[in-house]
Amino acid sequence: MFFKEIKQIFAFILVLVLMGRSVSCYMLEAPVVKIDMDRIGMHRTLTYRIRFDYSLVGLDCEYVLMQSLPASVYISTDELDDLRRLKRLNAIYPKFVNIELATERADTFSILLRGAPKIMETLELPVHFRYHSPSDKRSVATVTIPLPELYFNCPIADSELIDSDLVARPDKHYCLNAPESRFDENIVKDGVPTTKANLERCNWRRLHVDCRVKTTLRTEIPVGNARAYGPVLGVTILLGWSMALWIIIRSLANTRRINQRLNEQRLLQQKVN
Repeated sequence: MFFKEIKQIFAFILVLVLMGRSVSCYMLEAPVVKIDMDRIGMHRTLTYRIRFDYSLVGLDCEYVLMQSLPASVYISTDELDDLRRLKRLNAIYPKFVNIELATERADTFSILLRGAPKIMETLELPVHFRYHSPSDKRSVATVTIPLPELYFNCPIADSELIDSDLVARPDKHYCLNAPESRFDENIVKDGVPTTKANLERCNWRRLHVDCRVKTTLRTEIPVGNARAYGPVLGVTILLGWSMALWIIIRSLANTRRINQRLNEQRLLQQKVN
C-alpha cells in the first residue's frame, strides 16, 4: 500500500513537471512571419502574415515590423497615403521618395509597419523596382529584399511581462525614430533629462522572429546594354528627324490641297453670281 502511494505521488509530480515544461515551451514561442511576394513584374506586393503567441496577444502592447528596402526598390508615398487613409495599412515611411532615380543614385531606407499583436494578421505592402543604369558587363541585375525585423513595445509597467527568451538583445532598448522611419539604439547620455515620453519612445525591444518565406524574395531586373547607347541614340535621332520632316511635308501638302479646294469653290461661286 505504501509503495502504491509513493508511485502515485511520483506520477503526479511527473505530470506536473511535464505540464510545466509544455506551458513554458508554449509561452516561449517566437512570433511567426510568413512572407510572400508576387513573382512577375516591376510592381509587386509583399504580403506578411503575422502570428503572435497567445501570451503576447493579451498584453496592452504594439509591434513594428521593420522592412528594409535596397536602393533598387522604392515605394509610392501617394499609394501608401491612400492605404493609410482607407485604414488598410498603418505604416511609417519617408515623406518623399524620388521614383525617377536609377538604382545607382538611390539610397536604402526602411518601412515600419505598425499594429497590435493578434493571433493572425495579414499586411500588404506594395513595392516597385527601379531600373538600373546601362552596363556592358551584365544583362540582368539580381535584387534581394532582406528579411524584416520585429520590434515590440509595452507600457513601462508591463515591460517585465515580455519573456527575456523572446528578446533578441536583452541588454538593448531601442528608440522609435519616426521622422527617419527607423530604430536607434537607446544610449543614455549624461545631462539629458529622462521624461516619461522619452522612456516610452525608447522602450522598444527587438524580438526573435520566425520568418518563413513562401516565395523567394530575389528577382532579376533587366539591364540595358551600354555599348548600344551610340547606335540607339543615332537611330533615335534619325527617326526623330525623319518623322519631323514627314509631318512638315504632309502639313504643307494638306495646306496646298485645302487652299486649292477653297479657290475652286470661290471660282464656282463667282460663276454662279
